[in-house]
Amino acid sequence: MAIDTRNLKPSELVRLLNSTPLGTVTSAMRLSRQMNEAGYCIGDGRHVDLVRYVAWLARRRRMPKPAPLTYEEKKA
Repeated sequence: MAIDTRNLKPSELVRLLNSTPLGTVTSAMRLSRQMNEAGYCIGDGRHVDLVRYVAWLARRRRMPKPAPLTYEEKKA
């Protein structure tokens, strides 16, 4: 049976990503948080499009990281 990478259940995606020679690369909880953060950009809420997920991760990685807050900013 062929895998439809454009329409994966989250559990299938986690299994697929973790079945590489790298070993465990993600978890169901991390994917759930990322799905919430991405909204409908990577899927319909029940399924994930692997290609759009990877593109979203790449865009997120290229975004500049915010400068760390100073103590006074955290206190405020």
